[in-house]
Parts: sequence; C-alpha cells; structure tokens
Amino acid sequence: MLTKYWFPSAVIGDFLKQDVEITVNDGLIEEIEFNTDPASDAIQINGVALPGFIDTHCHGGNGYFFSDTEFENVLSIAEFHLQRGTTSLLASLVTQSESMLKEQVSRLSAFVPFSTVRGIHLEGPWLSLKYCGAHDSSQLRSPDVNEIQNLIHESNNKIISVILAPEIDGAMAAIDFLKANGIVIALGHTDADSQVTREAIERGSKVVTHYYSAMRPISHRISSLALEALYDEDIFLEIILDGTHIIPEAVKLLLDIAKHKLIAVSDAISAAGSQDGEIKLGSIVVEVKNGVAKIKGSDLLAGSTLTMKAAFKFLMENFKIEYVEAAKIFASNAALKYNFTDVGVIGAGKRADIVVVNSQHDIISVIHQGERVL
Repeated sequence: MLTKYWFPSAVIGDFLKQDVEITVNDGLIEEIEFNTDPASDAIQINGVALPGFIDTHCHGGNGYFFSDTEFENVLSIAEFHLQRGTTSLLASLVTQSESMLKEQVSRLSAFVPFSTVRGIHLEGPWLSLKYCGAHDSSQLRSPDVNEIQNLIHESNNKIISVILAPEIDGAMAAIDFLKANGIVIALGHTDADSQVTREAIERGSKVVTHYYSAMRPISHRISSLALEALYDEDIFLEIILDGTHIIPEAVKLLLDIAKHKLIAVSDAISAAGSQDGEIKLGSIVVEVKNGVAKIKGSDLLAGSTLTMKAAFKFLMENFKIEYVEAAKIFASNAALKYNFTDVGVIGAGKRADIVVVNSQHDIISVIHQGERVL
C-alpha cells in the first residue's frame, strides 16, 4: 500500500530540504521529491521532518522496567516511548546475578524484535565498584567469557550491546569475545586510565556510556577515559540531555569539541511518565522527586525519567543547534555505531521512521514503519 507524506522541510542526509514529498510502500521509503507541491492524496504535516529517534540506552517507562515478567507491560514501555519520538530502542537491563540475567534475557528474547525494540542492552554486571552508581555492588563481578557466552545463548543472539569497565580483570578478553560476536562494546561505570582506554578502543570499543556520569572526571593533571574518548574519532559519546545529569556548560563543551559524535540517550527507568515516589532498580531502592531519580538516602542519580522528546526540546532550546546536527545526535550517529542500516536517516530504501517537530521544538507527529502513530 502506497502512502504519501508532504512536509514543508525535512532533514535528508546532511541537508535541510524544502517542500518534501515522501512516498512510502510497505513500511519503506520508496521515493523522495524536493521542491514540490503536495499531491492531492498526500498527508500534509506542517513541521520539520527528522529521522525517527533511536534510543540505545533505555531501562523502562510508563511504570515498568524491561525486566518485567509480563509482556504486555514490556510492550507498553516501547509504545510509551514511541509516542514521544523513539522509533528504535534497545531494552536495557541492569546488574543482576548470572541466573537472574539469564532468565531476563531469555524472556525478552522470545519477543525481540517487537514494536520499536530491536534488541537487548546489558548495563552491568561487569562494572567498576568505585563508579557503580545505582547498580547493586554485591552483584558486580569480573567478566567471564563463559558467562557472556551463556547469556548470548540464552538471549538467542539478541544481545546487541554490553557495557564494560575496561580496567577490571578479564575485560580485554571480554572485549575481544564480544567484538568477535558482533556485539557493540560500550565503556562505562569506569575508573580507566588513558592506557587502558586506548587499548579498549583499539580492540574495538565503540561508545562511552552516559559521558561524564559514573566515570573518573576530567583532570588537568592526568589523562583518563574522559579525555581520551573526548578526542578519539573512533568512539562516540552517549549524553543524557535532561539538564540534571549534565549541566548546560558541560553540554556546551561537548558540542564545541565533539558534536559530530554525540549520541542522545534517555537512560529512562520505569518512572518516566509516572508520578514521583519510590521504586526499585534491580535490588536498589530509588526515590523519584520532582522527576529526578536518586538512590534513596543519597544524592546519587539512578537513571532518569527522561524521554527523547524532552531531550530534543532541551537541546534545541538551550543551544545553537541546526536540525541536521540534531538528526545526527538523535538518530544517525546511533545507527552508525550500532550498525542499524535500515534506520537513522530519511532516505530511499530506509524504514519509514519519521519524527515531525514544530517551531517550538515539540513533536507534533510520529511515523513508524510508514504508519502515522501520532
């Protein structure tokens, strides 16, 4: 079935094109025309069309985590974020015992891919004790290739990304094994020095998990992962654009130096879209107050209540960003690093995933696989 959409402007590759008509056939973009009046049968949406947002770090939303035992609750997370612009998603799981992680990845893998969820993302348990953040420190452990192999098997090869602290015992062997199995390696929750960082990148690590957070901070006296990754062209940087995880001045530093390799993520937990209160992140009690999630009784952040919709608005309202640049931060860069070849840009042959925003940077429409869902 053919469907035509017309937009006053759209980000097509590295350009903002005007008067754009996009023909969709069976969920894929078949043809794009520029500088054209809308056809009589075209659906007109008066905003700026961007590639659908890709969130590669999301634990939950709408009151649920991806570890939930009921599929309808897990599905509701994806649908909640879809309504807010996320057309591709990785389901993130936190540090647990090996048996619990096996159970969770096995349960999720029975449904993946579904809705917007493309695969599974493991944040933990192979993290630094010093920078474990909201992860259960009693369950942290060194990576073991046998455990990783078992988890991949239980997931039916649906694990797409894994976070590691590269300085812990066994990390380099794990990086080699993960790369050989086509899994994206992210460095995070880490106290790595510059030498370890360089080795991890050279072995194939591709992303830094929520840059600035849960890692050794930048120092003017000694280099570490923070500085090495900032200037290395082979590794991209996740950022949480909620105004809480990273103050605006620190965001501006990244935009000035590394704008071309930033990846916006939500790191959302179940509290995204829900009211304030207490929840559990794995075995950790988290208190959400005024939309900010912290470990109960501490000032330590525990994920976020962010949506990509809110992150986009925060970025556009607070910094000088062109739509083409924003499209890379919210879609294209993630597609590049995670090898999502069918999404990330608006182009012929690509999946028809489109987010439309107005001049106030609010999302006014979402198209997923050619169907208008908002």
